[in-house]
Amino acid sequence: MKTQLKENLKLALYSLKSNKLRSFLTILGIIIGVFSVVLLISIGEGAKNQTLQIIENLGSNTLIIFPSALETGGTFTSIQIQRTRRGIPQLFNYNDLLYLRALFKNELLVSSLISSYYNVYYQIFPLEATVHGTDNDGLLINRDSISEGRFFTSYEQNAKEKVCIVGPKVAKNIAINYKEAINKIIKIGDHNFRIIGVLKERGYNQSLGDLDSRIIIPLTTALMLKGDQILNFLIVQVRDSKNIEIYRQKLIFVLKQRRGKLNFVIAKQEDLLSAMNDILNILTLTLAGIAAISLIVGGIGIMNIMLVSVTERYKEIGIRKAIGAKKKDILIQFLTESGFLGMIGGTLGIGLSIITGEILSRFEVPYNLSYSTLILGFLFSLFIGLIFGVLPAMRAANLDPIQALRSE
Repeated sequence: MKTQLKENLKLALYSLKSNKLRSFLTILGIIIGVFSVVLLISIGEGAKNQTLQIIENLGSNTLIIFPSALETGGTFTSIQIQRTRRGIPQLFNYNDLLYLRALFKNELLVSSLISSYYNVYYQIFPLEATVHGTDNDGLLINRDSISEGRFFTSYEQNAKEKVCIVGPKVAKNIAINYKEAINKIIKIGDHNFRIIGVLKERGYNQSLGDLDSRIIIPLTTALMLKGDQILNFLIVQVRDSKNIEIYRQKLIFVLKQRRGKLNFVIAKQEDLLSAMNDILNILTLTLAGIAAISLIVGGIGIMNIMLVSVTERYKEIGIRKAIGAKKKDILIQFLTESGFLGMIGGTLGIGLSIITGEILSRFEVPYNLSYSTLILGFLFSLFIGLIFGVLPAMRAANLDPIQALRSE
């Protein structure tokens, strides 16, 4: 059995070598298909891990409050999908934040976050930095601390002062040390901001980006620059995670009274993890399904070329049958050749996806290539080769030896 398989592999390799260009064009579809499937699954898994890590970083004692256009019970599990009640969500505003902060003073930390896109300069030199608007509660929720300088004062927040707290990389780009960076003036958009603090180093986080290249401005100032008081979400941190469900129910009651209806969702960490996990799994499978279409196209290419190969090798098949080869022997030979084409295409596709993954990783694109994905890609390519080789193999196996010998 081993000898027969070895001989079949030798014949398959000889067939590939004798028609190198044709063989390459045949397996090109498999290469592209496997490359696409492995690449898209890996990107999907990378995005999934990154998103879930962001949520996990919130902590188990954190609640996120989202506005909703639908009537809900205030929780993820109680959302009632009402097709007749579509509309624009009633967004939160800064007064909602202040209301909750005053109501739950000394019990909860309440904040929000605004991410803005501004050009940032020190004197005439551009700085690579991201600008975020939040307040002291937001910094505490995000577990940020100060290396030099201080947090915002109440006056600075209430007066919408143009002050900022910068990450250590930003500070190093404008001064010899952190202390020298304090009171320096940087330009954010068209406005001059005075540095009052430098954050402690936290390094690069794959899910949150470069935490040392942030610039934090007061939330009130960010809203003033934005030109409205709208907040897309509220973030609440409970001091004791054991009481998180109690405070969620309190917040549901309070916000229903304030807004007049349950048009919001208060999500715990596990709610977000579960929902995002489901969504991202569907997205990954959808991407893989789309990419798999090119694998099927590659399989059709293998079937076509194997049918041509059967026609070209009538005499060879006739001779093998005349000297005693059985239908099973011919069938196995051609299936081995088609499977071999699929294996080579799969191997090259996997190699290409690994190289591409390394390149994407250098550009900080989320990418998670696992052994299971590689094995799946290889087995899928082999399976496609075998499945689409069945028809040509059966045609070859069923040839009449006399008719085959007469064909030339």
